[in-house]
Amino acid sequence: MLALLALFTVSDTDLVSTRAAHFGLSRYAFATLGMPAVAAVAGVWFSRRWPWLLVAGTLGALVATAESHAHLTSHRPGIAGIVGSLGTAGAVLIVIGALSAARDAALAALVVAVQLLATLFLGLSWLSSPLRPPAVELTLAGLAVAGAVLAVVAVRRGEVSPAEPLTTRTRVVGVIAAVLSVLVAVVGGQAAAVGVVLLVATAGLAIALGRGALLRTATAGLVLFAVAAPVTLAMYLAAGQLSTYAPAAVVGTGVGLLAAQLRRAAVVGAAACAVLAVLMVAVVEITGEYADVTQGGLASLIIGLALAAVTASAATAAPVLAHLRALPVGLGLLLAGFTLGFRQVVQPLLDYRRIWGQLPEAEYLPLWGLLLSVAAAALGIVAVLDRRCTTRLV
Repeated sequence: MLALLALFTVSDTDLVSTRAAHFGLSRYAFATLGMPAVAAVAGVWFSRRWPWLLVAGTLGALVATAESHAHLTSHRPGIAGIVGSLGTAGAVLIVIGALSAARDAALAALVVAVQLLATLFLGLSWLSSPLRPPAVELTLAGLAVAGAVLAVVAVRRGEVSPAEPLTTRTRVVGVIAAVLSVLVAVVGGQAAAVGVVLLVATAGLAIALGRGALLRTATAGLVLFAVAAPVTLAMYLAAGQLSTYAPAAVVGTGVGLLAAQLRRAAVVGAAACAVLAVLMVAVVEITGEYADVTQGGLASLIIGLALAAVTASAATAAPVLAHLRALPVGLGLLLAGFTLGFRQVVQPLLDYRRIWGQLPEAEYLPLWGLLLSVAAAALGIVAVLDRRCTTRLV
């Protein structure tokens, strides 16, 4: 899992964004859109070779990280964008490779959680400029490459078994999901209409994977989107200081992983979402005013709950997807599809252009509370279904 360290150098704040995706094409769109899609298709098709996916992904991240500090192509924006896309494509390969290697719900949930942890590590560029010395990022990228190489060695020596091959149906679903993301970006149009189409298509792909995949994968995607605004608000309340909320993020992830091991992920995820929903409605009462205030304790609580919710919700989907031999597709491409789809559908309810200030999300706290309540209810349904399945087995 050392390879996951590369995500701390190339992830961006899009994971916690509540804004619609940018549409349109440029002369270099083949790189910015095409390379990650090609990486996704290659990752799904060659998931059994997951150590080599990690090697390719970490090398791409290393190149992108080195260029972000060396600025060798800064005078040629097109080339710089292509190099940057190497990092994005690398992240895609790393996530798919790590999910292919995951053997239990906790490890699969960790792969999802690390993506949010990496976003927190990188921070919000518009809020602050976190000090990330080149040596730190290059070291993380280098350790990731080393971890990927060690994975190759371990598999060759028989110390780690190769992943089970994905079924042809699962591979086709993954390829369609990867192409779908590009088509959504290219077609453009009304955000809500695009979101509905994306949600319906992604739901169809989840149904094609097999029984149980739709509810759990869609719920995980809803949770990931629902925590985006609270996490952004928390980083704002903490003035972008990583040291303020990092311990809570680690603890929240640990709680989610422990819940996965104890087979209580759905219950813990539902509770975390419910508490977050209450906090979103009451946050102004707690702080007195959400703007221009530093509330480190509240920020840590929100981020801890958000990480617990995301980790636990991913863990609820992992066993079903593992049984279907579809972890890389379900918790990788379909999870991203659901998250983006929910974000697009909500856009008509958000009018950021009329709001003055750095944090327009704070004007819609009841909406985020409602979304978190829906996510909590969905996880509650999953918990009931899991309980019934356990009772029948007993």
